[in-house]
This record gives sequence, C-alpha cells and structure tokens, in this order.
Amino acid sequence: MKKQSIQSKFRVQAELVKTLYQQISAALIGVVATSTGIAAIFFSHVTIFTVGTWLLAIYTLSFIRYLSSRKFKSLDEDSVDIIFWERLFSFSAFLSGLAWGAASVIFFIPEHLYLYNILTLTIIAMSVGSLAALAASPKSFYFYLVPAMLPMIWRYLSIEEQGYFIFGLLLFVLNYALVLIVKVNHKALVDAIVLRFENVELIKQLTQEKENAEQANISKTKFLAAASHDLRQPLHAIGLFVGALDERIEIENQKVILQKIKKSTQALNGLLDSLLDISKLDADVIHIERQEFAVNRLFEVLENEFRNSAEEKKLKIKFVKTKIWLNSDYRIIENILRNLISNAIRYTEVGGVVVGCRHYKGGILLVVYDTGVGIEKGDIKDIFREFHQLNNIERDRSKGLGLGLAIVERMAKLLGAPLYVKSLLGKGSAFGIVLSSTKEAVVQQVKKEPKNNTTLFDDKMILIVDDEEEVRDSITELLISWHCEVVGASSGMDAKSQIQERGVRPDIILVDYRLRDNETGVEVIEKINSLYPPSEAVAAIIITGDTAPKRIKEVESSGYKILHKPVFPDELRKLLGKALVESIKN
Repeated sequence: MKKQSIQSKFRVQAELVKTLYQQISAALIGVVATSTGIAAIFFSHVTIFTVGTWLLAIYTLSFIRYLSSRKFKSLDEDSVDIIFWERLFSFSAFLSGLAWGAASVIFFIPEHLYLYNILTLTIIAMSVGSLAALAASPKSFYFYLVPAMLPMIWRYLSIEEQGYFIFGLLLFVLNYALVLIVKVNHKALVDAIVLRFENVELIKQLTQEKENAEQANISKTKFLAAASHDLRQPLHAIGLFVGALDERIEIENQKVILQKIKKSTQALNGLLDSLLDISKLDADVIHIERQEFAVNRLFEVLENEFRNSAEEKKLKIKFVKTKIWLNSDYRIIENILRNLISNAIRYTEVGGVVVGCRHYKGGILLVVYDTGVGIEKGDIKDIFREFHQLNNIERDRSKGLGLGLAIVERMAKLLGAPLYVKSLLGKGSAFGIVLSSTKEAVVQQVKKEPKNNTTLFDDKMILIVDDEEEVRDSITELLISWHCEVVGASSGMDAKSQIQERGVRPDIILVDYRLRDNETGVEVIEKINSLYPPSEAVAAIIITGDTAPKRIKEVESSGYKILHKPVFPDELRKLLGKALVESIKN
C-alpha cells in the first residue's frame, strides 16, 4: 500500500509539472508583449542602455524558458526527471520575478509617478494572471511573486505621501491573499488530477471486467451449444425410435409405457428448446413477421396445449374469450404466452391460471394471472436473468432451466412491447405484454393445416444423410413405418454413389447440417442435385442440433427448410408432407 501511495504521488507530481510546461508558451507570449509595451512607455524617461538591457534580459529569459519547454515536451514521459524539471521551472520563475522586480527599481521616476502606477498595475495583473498558470507549483509562484512585488511595495512605502504609503500596505495584503489563493488552487488542481486518475483506473477496471464478462458469456455460449448439440443427437434418435414403435405397438399396457417415454423425451426437448430460443436471439435470426390474427384463435391453440398439464396438477385453467385482433408476429406472441403459461402452471400448486386480454393504457394487454407462490418486489428484476430461478435450490428439472422469462423479455424487446408484471408474495402473479390493437372483429379466412394423408408417403424415396448410425437407423425405422423407401448415407460422396448405383432419384433429401470432415448439409444437397438438371432439383430438409449463434445464422441463410433436433415424428411428418406436396406441384 505504501509503495502504491508513493507511485500515486509521483504520478500526480509528474502531471503537475507537465501542466506547467504545457501552459508556459502562451504565458511567454504575454510576457514578451507586456515587457515591450513597458519599455516603450519608459523609453524617453530613462537611458536607452537601461531600457535596452532590461528588455534584452526579459527576451533572453523568455527564449530560454521557451526552449526548455520544447525540450521537456520532446522527452519520453517515462524517462523524465520530474524533480529536476520542476526545480528548473521554479528557478526560471524566480529569474522572471527578479527581472520585473528590477523594473520597479530602475523605472521609478518620482516626477512621473503616473507612469510608475502603470507599471504597478501591469505587475499586479501579471501576478494575478499567473495564479492559474502556476497553481501546479505554488513554490514557483512564490519564487516569482516575492522578487516581483517586494521592490514595488518598498518603493510605495518609501514615498512620504500617506496615500502611497497606504497603497504599499494594501499591496502587501494583496501578496498575502495571492499566497493563500494559490494554495487553494493547487489543492483543487491536485484533487482534479487524482480524480481523473481514479476515473481512468475505474474505466480500465470496468473495461477489463466487461471483457471478462463477454469472454465468459462467449465460453458459456460455446459450452451450451456443444452440450446442447451432443444431447440433441441421442434424444433425436430416441424420439424417432419411439415414433417408430408407436406405429407398431398395439397392446394397451405397452402403449401406456411408450406414452410415458414420449412424455419424458418431450420434457427434455422442452429444456433444450429453451437453449435454442436463447441461441436464436443471440444469433439475431428471429425476424418479425407481422400479421393480423384473432386473439381467440391463439387462445384456442394454447388451451389445447396446456389443458392436460393443468389438470394433472388439479389446477383450473381458463382462457377468457375476446373479439380483439392484433397486428403482430403470431409466432413470437405465441412463444411469449407459452412461456408465461408454462411458468404459471409450474409455480402454482393450488387454485388456477387465467389467461386474458384487455385494453390497457392505449394498447392491448395479453396477461396470465396465477394463484401461485408470488414474488417479492426486490426479486422481480432478477427473475428475467438467464438461468436464474427462485425457490429452486435443488435445481428440480421440472421447473425448467430458468430461461423462460429471459426469453420473454428479449422477445418483447424485439417487438418493442413493454412487459406487464404484478406480483404479491404468497398470493400470486400477473405477467403479460402490452401490444397495439388493430380492430375488434373482422372476417378473415384462417388457413387450415392439411390433414395427414396416409397414402402421401407410400413408396416415396427419402435420402437420409447423417454421420451417426443410430440417427440414420431411427429415421429409417420411422419412415419405413410410413411406407417410404429409404436410402441411408453417412456423407455426401456416400449418398451420391448410392444414388448412382441404384439408379434412383430421391423425392426428398433429409440431411444433417454438420457432418464429418467439416462437410455441411448444404454441400451434400448441392452434390446430389448436381446429378440432375436445375428444373429437377430435389427438395431438401436440413436437420440440425446446433445452437451456436454463428451456426444458426449459417443454417438460416441456406434457404432450405429446417428442423431443429430433437425432431419428433409428428413434426417430421408435417414438414415432410408439406415438402412432398410442394415438390409434386412443382
């Protein structure tokens, strides 16, 4: 601590000396101009030799001080001898004071005291003016002030007239006041320099901490992306094997067990999807697609989704019907409400959940009320942090990862919509989002999803490209149960050679995005389609388990249909059916 204190004092002293030499050039211009004026005034009242010698002394001293300032500024800061340069400055200030003090002696003409009064005012002005310039070194100010002012004070005190004597005394008081003022100015300057150094150090610390936090965040993102990808691979295979079994099992007891397995895999998938949502937000690949939609339509979808979850916990869940329409991104709003409803059910043990919509502060409030545990006012800000959970010290996986509200907040910001939060500990909470309204009721055709066509997949040739055998096997089993023909390959070259050997053209390509040897799904699609004219290009679906923001951007920019692992049978059937219908039309 003592060493740091010495270093700190040295830095402050160095900065003070630097300040002295930075300001000297402007001060010297004033000295030269003023001395020339004084010499002109007294030129006809004293000998030319006297005026010339005095003026030459001022010019010479000013030039030497100018050269010394240039020399100081040219030196490397780390190699400057601060004590030497401060002493040199003080000595030159003393010589300057002597020169002006000498003027008080040699230019004193009793017959022309009005001229002497001009000199007096000049020296006083220069002394007051030097307060700011020499505040960095009170010693230099004293060395200048005393020799400059004392001869003048002595001259006034030696005049017999009472008025001049009193003026001499007042000049002495002025000197004392200037000494006190320069001390105050010096302290203020030192405090300002110390504060500036502290601010610089603080900025450095904050910058370092920010860089450390960013690096930690990057490491976290990379770890989560890698962990999420590695977990998605086996879960992807399990989900598809379960789907294949579902097509084959007919015994009721076995179906019950299978449904429990399916429910467990879907729960794990929900956890991984939260990581995927965060990664998509980090990658900035979620784009707002506004459309008009009825809030009731959204409520119907969510009610079907969450009714069973609420009933399992013996909770009441109610969606209040409304005629309100919104103009916003349906998918984002659905995702926000899904997270809020899921949280409400998760943290409510008795009572129920109500989802409603009402006018609020010139907008429309979509809100989820619950009779759950509630939140203390001081904890409300924390619940929107990633991976932060209240009352889950044991990290119960049924309570999620603590990403739901973080996702809600970031999606709300994406829409530019404020969140609504009210909570009372032990009584319940209300979470919502405030959106702009469009109209009360309009007639709009709602697009219906095509029903599953059991014959659509019959004898369709599906090319599967994945470097993991268990994933290929699971998709193959599932597609065979849908009456598809399947060609499985581990790479682009393998797929191309198998297609050429069999002499067939696949109807759809299902390809993993990241394969061995840095091969990508896009490159595989291009290899396969190089076998056919552009008009006969094969439709493709890319399946990826990557959640790293950079990877997500790459996949999204490919332009192909995308499925994120783990893919469940219903999801695959839906997108595969849509792709087949589009390929038939084309």
